[in-house]
Amino acid sequence: MQTFLNALFTGGSRGAIYALVALGLVLVWRGAGLINFAQMGQAMFSAYVASTLIAQGYNYWIAFFVALIVGAALGAAIDILVIRPLKKKSGTAILGSPSMRDAIPVIASLGILGILQSVAGMIWAGSERGFPAPVSTVALKVGGNTMPFTYFDLFTIGIVILILIATSLFLARTSVGLAMRASALNSEVARLSGIRTRSIRTLGWVISGAVASVAGLLVTPATNISPNSLDLILIIGFTACVIGGLDSLLGSVIGGFLLGFVIAFISVYDIPEDIFIAIFLILMGIMFFRPQGLFGSEVGRRV
Repeated sequence: MQTFLNALFTGGSRGAIYALVALGLVLVWRGAGLINFAQMGQAMFSAYVASTLIAQGYNYWIAFFVALIVGAALGAAIDILVIRPLKKKSGTAILGSPSMRDAIPVIASLGILGILQSVAGMIWAGSERGFPAPVSTVALKVGGNTMPFTYFDLFTIGIVILILIATSLFLARTSVGLAMRASALNSEVARLSGIRTRSIRTLGWVISGAVASVAGLLVTPATNISPNSLDLILIIGFTACVIGGLDSLLGSVIGGFLLGFVIAFISVYDIPEDIFIAIFLILMGIMFFRPQGLFGSEVGRRV
C-alpha cells in the first residue's frame, strides 16, 4: 500500500509539471495558432537567471518573479522578432504551399530552442547547478506517520490548479481572452472586427512564457539545471497536450497528470525502459479513437 501511495503522489507531483508545460503550449496554440517548441528553452533560461540571483544572495521569491518576467519577455521577443516577420512573409512565394507556410514558424521555434540552449551554455559555461525548493521537500508527518508526499508536492499541484483556473477564466470571461481566441481562429476576421491581432498574439506568447518559467522553476529542485535538462519534459508535455487536446486547457492538464501517473507507476512496478513504450501506446490509442484529443473540439476551435 505504501508503495502504491508513493507512486500515486510522485505521479501527481511530476504530472503537475507536465501539465504546466502542456498548458503553456495550449496558450500559444489558442493565441497564435502554432506550437512553440522553444518553450522549455525559455523555461531553462529563466531558471538559470533565478539560480544566479539566488546564488548572489537574493531572496527566492524575488528570483522567482524575476524569472517569470524573463520568461514573459522572451515570449514577447520571440513573437515580435521572429514569428511576426515570418507571418508577414507567409503570403510570398518563397515559403511555398500553405502547409509549408504554417510549418515555418514551428520550425523556427525549434531553432530558437537551440539558440537559447547555446546562449545559456556560453553564459553559464554549460555547468549544471542545483536549485532550491520554495517549501520543504521532506515527507510530511501526521500523527507520527510519514506521509507519501511533501509540502512541495502539494505546492506544485496547487500552483497548477490555480494557473488552470486563472487562465480558463481569463480566456472565457474577459474581452482580451476572447480576442485571443478569435485571433487564433481567424486572424483576418478578428482584425476586421477591430481586434489588434498582433498585440493580442504577443500577449499569448507572454503568458505562455511566464507559465513555462513556472514549470522550469518547479521541476529544477528535483534535478540540476543544464542547457538541455528540460528537453525530455518538453517532449512529454507536448505529448500530454496532444492527448488532452490542443485547444483544451483542461485537457492539457489532465493529459499531463495522466502521463505523470503512468511514468510513476511504471517506474515503481515495472522497468524504466517500458515508460516510453507505454506513452507511445497511449498516444497511438488516443490518436486512433479520438484524433482531436480527449477534450479537443471535434469540429475545430470555436470562440
